[in-house]
Amino acid sequence: MVEEGSTSLRMYPNPNRGDQLMLSLESVAEGVQTVSVDILDAFGKRVIARTIAVQASSSRDSGDGFINTVLELNGELAAGMYMVNITAGEQVYTERMVIQP
Repeated sequence: MVEEGSTSLRMYPNPNRGDQLMLSLESVAEGVQTVSVDILDAFGKRVIARTIAVQASSSRDSGDGFINTVLELNGELAAGMYMVNITAGEQVYTERMVIQP
């Protein structure tokens, strides 16, 4: 579930071939330096864990940061459905991701 409001999470392509996943998250709370990305299989087992540095926003009115990155999946995931959990400070975002052969 992506929270409504000023926060914008984009994750693509989805369905995915298992090579690269583009992640974009705007309005990361001020003071948050890193974002954790955990990919869980259908059984809830963590199969990939990454930590991504938050980039400072260029906007003068906002102390918020953002991430805009590519996760290299390197074909590590079998075909199927996964849950992608993104933790940015106290905010947690969960999205479904499908890996297709």
